[in-house]
Amino acid sequence: MKVDSESVLNFLNSIEGWADKDAKETTPRPSLKTIEITKGDWKYVDQYVGGEPFQGLEIVWFKGTPVWSMSYRGFWDEKEGDYKKMLDFAKLALQNPPENAPWRGPKEFSSDESPGWSYKNDWKGTIKEFNGLEKINFREKEIGWTKYQGGLVNLEEF
Repeated sequence: MKVDSESVLNFLNSIEGWADKDAKETTPRPSLKTIEITKGDWKYVDQYVGGEPFQGLEIVWFKGTPVWSMSYRGFWDEKEGDYKKMLDFAKLALQNPPENAPWRGPKEFSSDESPGWSYKNDWKGTIKEFNGLEKINFREKEIGWTKYQGGLVNLEEF
């Protein structure tokens, strides 16, 4: 199988990154968290540091070659609302990405499981190159945001 943008998109749609229930989290260095998911020839790695603010890098490999990457930076206000509920809500939002843009959550998200919480994601671009900003609100007050950018890498390999 030769990798192409559609196969990268399909792999990203098959996982949920940080929100994936099967993700294995390790701490290879102090304060550096790593999440890995492997499916056949595909491997996803998310490494991030910090609490508030936080910063990270996600990379997808196919047969040992990096083919896609996304960097992100964000902040969630631990003093507003219930921090654990905010993390749980963020995971719910990220588990519902659009099929054509599975790198973060949907354009808008709310859930009966999390009353008062709302999620908005504004992005532009495609799997090849994109950037965006997501926001989490509690009772219409913004308490978290994440800026991100990414796309395909090693295009000569495609």
